[in-house]
Amino acid sequence: MVSVTIDGHEVQVPEGTNVLEAAKKAGITIPHYCYHPGLRVVGQCRVCLVEIEGMPKLATACSTQVRDGMNILTHSERVDEARGAVLEFLLANHPLDCPVCDQAGECYLQDYAFDFGLDTTHMVDEKRRYPERERRMLGPHIVQNQNRCIHCTRCIRFTQEISETHDLTMKARGNHQYIDTFNGEPYENPWSACAADVCPVGALTVKEFRFRARVWRLDDTPSVCPGCSIGCNITIGHRNGIVYRFVPRENAEINGWWMCDYGRFLSEQLNGREIEKPLIRSGDRLAAAPWPDALNELAKIIGDGNGVRVIASANLSNEALYLAKKLFVEKLGAEVLVPSETGPERAIKNGHRDWIRSRDPHPNTDGARLLGLNTGDTSALQDFLITSAGPVVILDATAHPLLASEEIVQAIKNQPVIAIAGKHTPVTRAARIVLPAASWLETEGTYTSSTGRVQRAERGAHPKDEAKPSWEILALMARLFGMEGGPFTRPQQIFEELAAEVPAFAGITYRRLANEPGVPVLEEVAHVG
Repeated sequence: MVSVTIDGHEVQVPEGTNVLEAAKKAGITIPHYCYHPGLRVVGQCRVCLVEIEGMPKLATACSTQVRDGMNILTHSERVDEARGAVLEFLLANHPLDCPVCDQAGECYLQDYAFDFGLDTTHMVDEKRRYPERERRMLGPHIVQNQNRCIHCTRCIRFTQEISETHDLTMKARGNHQYIDTFNGEPYENPWSACAADVCPVGALTVKEFRFRARVWRLDDTPSVCPGCSIGCNITIGHRNGIVYRFVPRENAEINGWWMCDYGRFLSEQLNGREIEKPLIRSGDRLAAAPWPDALNELAKIIGDGNGVRVIASANLSNEALYLAKKLFVEKLGAEVLVPSETGPERAIKNGHRDWIRSRDPHPNTDGARLLGLNTGDTSALQDFLITSAGPVVILDATAHPLLASEEIVQAIKNQPVIAIAGKHTPVTRAARIVLPAASWLETEGTYTSSTGRVQRAERGAHPKDEAKPSWEILALMARLFGMEGGPFTRPQQIFEELAAEVPAFAGITYRRLANEPGVPVLEEVAHVG
């Protein structure tokens, strides 16, 4: 560790830390555009200039490493004059379109111009324009507004260093440079929207979010991506229960600062619930019913558990899966299967520049294994259902694509089916009872990634209508059948019991999960990825 003084504040940081990151630790903001902690340092925007005692010239904070005893000024007459000049040059050609720019509210140029810029401009010439590259689809997800570009090259370095696809480059020279693909083909790679994440201005924006909502009106909830077993950390942007976007949240051990396009655009699936109340079949139709009536009917169907087969889901949280095991396996003696499948490979780079890959499309398969639940592939699920003769309980109607096939529906059509779902599927249309499930945004819980880390996803909104999270539905069932333990009114209570009983989770607490970016399990996770 080295000790440095920044604006009169002494701070200790690891050796090799740059001045900009050291200032962050001291709670001091140094403006920057080209610098990003996940990308190599180029020191080209020059807005992060600082004054260092003993050095004759101003130094770039991003490319200067701290030394023990260093005395740094981030505000002085020299610094403020140089910084204001840099901002004036950047603003000289920048359009005055903040009111209609989708980056407004999270734009570095807007913020730094207000905090560190000059009140006047010496610009008298006509602004540079790129009319043919304004509101241009650079790729299927990215809209380019080249007039706003400040030539920081973050997007280019992302494609060189992180995605390794080398899609983007700078063409032309000097004041006429612009961002484009090397060969003029559309900008398309599995992580393309990250280029918009690293853009500090509104030059690159995501088509799917563009003009949908102002960012300062969104509520942000920290969560985990439901797209695969890697468990990328995300922030859900939502308002009034409507999800507008997923954006990556920093976690050096799992996804760094990035996420893939597939996971990012799953956000749309969280909107548009179709099942709002419990449904009970009456003749050929499903009719809405109160929760007590649905639970009483469920109890009659399940009985003492003899012959009951339960399809759990690797999409469910550790808490929900734990209750499913306690109720159906230990209390009722029913057979439980967690279906697994192999999907397209997903990949992401963590903060150490290592690739993490997975072909498991579920966020909690390893959690199910560690809890001791049986997992099975497509053929195992098919045999499990086709050979069943009693009631079938499906804890997640989207647990496996096979549940959407007419073949399976026909195989179980003469058996009483109980399904938990948020939207209608072939299984729900054939079910005897359907219970409304809360969406990913409306439920809280923990998930075990294929990297062997337990992570917490927070709830961002209360479930609408009469929907309930799966853990709460299972807690109601547990009370109905007189299962010992509980009553469980919060996921934290379930996790505390789980951590006390399951060796892999020993020592993990909700407080740790709130303060750490994923806590490793105490056993090696089988079949990682």
